Amino acid sequence: MKRKLSRISLAAGAILVLSLCLPWTIIGKTPDQNKVRKYVPDAPVQTPKQDEWTFSADRVVGDHTSEYVEAFGNVSLSLGEDQLRADFARYYQATGWVFLKGNIRAHWGGDFLQADEGEFDLTNMTGWLKNGKLFMAKPHLYVEAERVGKSVGDSYTFKNAKVTSCSGDKPAWSVTSGEGDVTLDGSVHLYRSAFRIKDVPVFYWPYMVLPGRGARQSGFLMPYVSTSDKLGLQVNLPYYWVINDEMDATFYQNYMSKRGYMQGIELRHTEDASSRGLWQANVMNDNIRASTEADEWKDYRDDGLTRKNRDRWWVRGKYDGWLGSPQWKIKIDLDLVSDQNYMRDFQYGPDGYDKTREEFLDVFGRDIENKDSLDRLNKAYVSRSWDRFGVVGFTQYDQNLAYMNGNNPSSENPTIQILPELNGYAWQQSLGAGLEGSVDVKYDYFHRDYGDSGHRAIISPELKYPLKSRYLTVIPSVSMQETAYSLTDRQAVGDLTVVGTDGRDSVVDTTKIRDGFQTRTIWTGGFTAFSEMTRTFALDEAPKADPSLAGTSRWTRLKNSIIPRLAYTYSNNVTGQEKLPYFDADDRVEGKNKVTYSLTSVLDRRRDSVVLSPGSNGEPAARVARDYLDFLTFRLEQSYDVRESQRTDERDRYERKPFSDIMTELKIKPANFVDILTRNWFSPYKGDMTQSENTIRFYKDGLGENSVGYDFLQSLDEYQRSRDNDLSIIKFGAKWQINDSYTVGVKFRHDFVDEQDLERTVYLDWAAECYTLHFLYSQKPGDNRFVVGFDLLDF
Repeated sequence: MKRKLSRISLAAGAILVLSLCLPWTIIGKTPDQNKVRKYVPDAPVQTPKQDEWTFSADRVVGDHTSEYVEAFGNVSLSLGEDQLRADFARYYQATGWVFLKGNIRAHWGGDFLQADEGEFDLTNMTGWLKNGKLFMAKPHLYVEAERVGKSVGDSYTFKNAKVTSCSGDKPAWSVTSGEGDVTLDGSVHLYRSAFRIKDVPVFYWPYMVLPGRGARQSGFLMPYVSTSDKLGLQVNLPYYWVINDEMDATFYQNYMSKRGYMQGIELRHTEDASSRGLWQANVMNDNIRASTEADEWKDYRDDGLTRKNRDRWWVRGKYDGWLGSPQWKIKIDLDLVSDQNYMRDFQYGPDGYDKTREEFLDVFGRDIENKDSLDRLNKAYVSRSWDRFGVVGFTQYDQNLAYMNGNNPSSENPTIQILPELNGYAWQQSLGAGLEGSVDVKYDYFHRDYGDSGHRAIISPELKYPLKSRYLTVIPSVSMQETAYSLTDRQAVGDLTVVGTDGRDSVVDTTKIRDGFQTRTIWTGGFTAFSEMTRTFALDEAPKADPSLAGTSRWTRLKNSIIPRLAYTYSNNVTGQEKLPYFDADDRVEGKNKVTYSLTSVLDRRRDSVVLSPGSNGEPAARVARDYLDFLTFRLEQSYDVRESQRTDERDRYERKPFSDIMTELKIKPANFVDILTRNWFSPYKGDMTQSENTIRFYKDGLGENSVGYDFLQSLDEYQRSRDNDLSIIKFGAKWQINDSYTVGVKFRHDFVDEQDLERTVYLDWAAECYTLHFLYSQKPGDNRFVVGFDLLDF
């Protein structure tokens, strides 16, 4: 649930803490009037009990027979470690009422209070303060009020109050209120309130309900302000509503000078520890319509699609829960949008694409489709697992944006919808005599508006027989895949362009597909063999467990593990698959005859460190602690395709290339401030790299981080793989914490292929005593954006 509310609102909410400054109002046990002891300088010293109030002063007038007791000069009223001091105090013994006057000073629970006068009834916890000033250490908060009244129960009233987390007579910001009331549960009601900067009123609210530092409370969040070429001036003002303990909502009032007004809503709920839901929706009437491709934003042209609609919306959400019983798990993913450009237009802000994606990944660990994807996937899962078995039910609706808004006829949409899919699993388990087996069963019903619809069932049993020795492990396996088809709607739509398992586009001639019941059988066999050779090297002796060596650490051992691995897979090549229905890439499976070999080397260091711990005699004792780290991993991998070495198809166009690229991977983490990762693919036929991924990152808490990355991808046209475009991008990012107040960061990406900068971003965070300012300026090929953010101290 959201707890970070408007810093403006949170500041005023802290007025409730005034109660902490009144020792007699928050004592766990109401002090009895006969438990208030008085002490004078020359009186015998007595040790008070922990639940008794104690007086001390330069001079005390009165005794136990008097109506009241008066104390003069350096008056101190204390209970435990909490103290209240004043120039004068009068305590009425019969009623338990105390009156304080002159230079009232209090230290209570880490907070400090000043006041001119105060009166309190210690028996029923009521009273008032006049001209009170409060400083709270946690959070860093100052409160001033002309009068604070304590009523029966946990309610308070105040008049002419000012709340801020800034010091000084003229704080950078503050919230003032003519009158109001506050309760200890955090509910603050303000009447005739104003938000001020340097004591200058910025805006007024006739009535405001603010949270304190307790439970969540409804209120406005900090606005998001930016300007960009695409949207113009953008102001997004969120309002947070606490519905109940398990549910809340946020309403986004988003105005864009070039596009108009957008209304957004976000709903969150957590019924129990196993259930959570997050649902979001946005809707607007766009001022800009792209009737032709020339009207499109310059970065969206040449894709063959236009956005003629002005009514624009996006509905998305995710849910994790259970059905009937916690053993039956449910997962739901929702993602529906009005057009193909929505997420590219509205990428930033508190309810934009980037923030939504980040929140889904953080809360659910599941992503959504890329903002440029024309397929928005909506899914629902139901699953149940037992010790040896499991079942999963699944359905998917694919919203294909290429067939919306008049771009392509919706009646010719060939997109597959899965309604539903049922999976059954018998996990790998022992069958006796060392034999292990597993079975997967899968049923799908595929529906198309344009094209074939029908049923498909697959059963896939597998047997394994692990063979282990001291030096080698070999796991032979054999499996079968039996697939059955039955069409419910047969439509020959001609050539259908599909994407295969290798990522290449291919064409399926639907006129060759036959109706009726059909089956396909695929046999697969192979083995995996691997070993591990290790050797440990002594680097240094462990330091002695001597307190004087505390903090000393050494690398004392280095273990090198070398793991060779060999895998072989063979499956029969099934002919006549062009007669089978085509629903996805599993319906056109090529035979396999491939061997894959790899070599992995891991360096693992042992570090011995001298640390201190409490000893039996109270003196610190030293001990040697050990920790381990795989600080370097290097891997080589390549495959050899026997079928490709014997291929006769299209030899005039594609030469045989049975050897795959050699993949090398290197991971290095020598210390807790550096990460190095590089993966490279080298073609033995081209004599050159075809792909590369590289990242180096240096980081240190309190200082910042720097990272450099380079990604390279070469276009290819081979029989087994195809890539149309080259990619060569360098990335640089840095964040420097100059001091406790200033943080500066930059991001830079450059495309060497198109010879253009993809991103140039610079940002500055200025954290003052009681607020933080955020400035960001970003240049991208399609848009320039400037963002200003303002956060008050987080309570």
